[in-house]
Amino acid sequence: MAATLGTTEKQALADNKALWVEMRSPDGPIFAGLCRTVIVPGTKGTFGVLVRHAPLMSSLEVGLTKVSTSDGQELRFVTGGGFVEVQNNRVLLLVDFAEPTDAIDLVRAQDALNRAKARLRNPSEEVDVARAEAAMQRATTRLRFGGKA
Repeated sequence: MAATLGTTEKQALADNKALWVEMRSPDGPIFAGLCRTVIVPGTKGTFGVLVRHAPLMSSLEVGLTKVSTSDGQELRFVTGGGFVEVQNNRVLLLVDFAEPTDAIDLVRAQDALNRAKARLRNPSEEVDVARAEAAMQRATTRLRFGGKA
């Protein structure tokens, strides 16, 4: 996990007072900063990471990721599938996509859900069923958590 940390961040990590969390997607960095906790949607269930967590690698599902920053804010993201690595108070999330819940366009998400359902109701040779199912899962998750701060 390569991140450029300042002296303050390095000291917080060394003193076991914070986690350094980075979230990235193919489109680029989503979030990087000092945090108290991070809660992620693992493929075997949701789990949390605190300071001094044991080293870990896990796959992630589409779902809600919560980040509690060191200044007390709780950030919520709808994240796509991917992977998480935890090591030495650093958490790296590599996800297909990430969107802050308060920035989700619920009308657009509902339209995407309707399109995906229509494709699955009337599948043809031109319909990629796996892609339509993934779109339906993303839209459902956005609708479930969207608009919430």
